[in-house]
Amino acid sequence: MGKSKFSLAILALLLLSPNTTGEVQITANGESNILFVDSGQTITFNAKGIENSTSVLWDFGRNINGPDTRYSNLSLIEHTVHASGRYNVTLTASYENEENIVKKIIIIVSFEETFEEEIVHSEALFFSIAATEVIMSLGLGYWTSLIRKEKVYL
Repeated sequence: MGKSKFSLAILALLLLSPNTTGEVQITANGESNILFVDSGQTITFNAKGIENSTSVLWDFGRNINGPDTRYSNLSLIEHTVHASGRYNVTLTASYENEENIVKKIIIIVSFEETFEEEIVHSEALFFSIAATEVIMSLGLGYWTSLIRKEKVYL
């Protein structure tokens, strides 16, 4: 009976102890797979479960917020993104047993230009175009009548 209690205690410790290879999680603004943001928005990248790692490296795929911002070795980092497009973000956590855990997340940054359309008074434009067409029609009609009188055809 003593052996089974000892075995159960060891089994419980193994099941409840943190596993360094399976608990690494990354999030961006709380999302874990894909995040859609607007240009100019701040994104908080967070890595959890990396307490036992020897090093951490974020790779944002390109400079995310100005020069020299592609890589970071912090577990919690904030960036304000301005360039639209897709960012394939990768976190690599290294451990003493030379095991690397790689986690990925996709960030989609959209850019919507604010454009104020100037109102054009279409009535004036319409009458201007209509008058031009009338003048051109009269001119073409006049030239056509002259050609018919002279019976000169090209």
